[in-house]
Amino acid sequence: MKFTYANIVTLSRFFMAPIFLIFMLSDSQIGTIIALAIFVVAALTDWLDGFLARKYGEVTDHGVFLDPLADKVLTTSAFVALYMLNLMQMWMLVVIVLRDFGTTAMRSIADDRGMTMKTSRVAKVKTFLQMVVIILAIICLAFQRSEPVESLLGVYALAFLASGGISVGLLLVTVLSIYSLIQYIIVNRRIFSRGRT
Repeated sequence: MKFTYANIVTLSRFFMAPIFLIFMLSDSQIGTIIALAIFVVAALTDWLDGFLARKYGEVTDHGVFLDPLADKVLTTSAFVALYMLNLMQMWMLVVIVLRDFGTTAMRSIADDRGMTMKTSRVAKVKTFLQMVVIILAIICLAFQRSEPVESLLGVYALAFLASGGISVGLLLVTVLSIYSLIQYIIVNRRIFSRGRT
């Protein structure tokens, strides 16, 4: 693999994911805040590696494959943490993870056959929504792990968490995951019907 600037940034997400998970499960407010910072930085690297690849003409086959895979590893770490913290149901975790890595496998098959896999708008909305839900969940956890909660924002965060707002968001992400997977299969069905080109 060619180690371009873009690919190095992409690879950094693989290293940040387990560190993020450790801090998320630390059961302390400072650990949760650090986890939030790591997740936000990692999410920003998703934009940065694309910017660097385009700026320096470093778009490579490895980069095209690793970029979405790094995203999936990062978000999967977050969903695993939410499940372990009893904020997410097991069936949701299984559906989202299988969907994400299933589409990554489809993209790998498409690349191997010299084909381009189309990304739907629903998939983009799902990706944006899951980032928002994850960040909101981490913020709520940070306030929950702070005693006592003195700020008005903290009160609202805890009320949102107690009302099941995160659960509703995760349910919506799960539904969009299923719907977007069906779209992926229908729109890109040629991947399964054609041999190597």
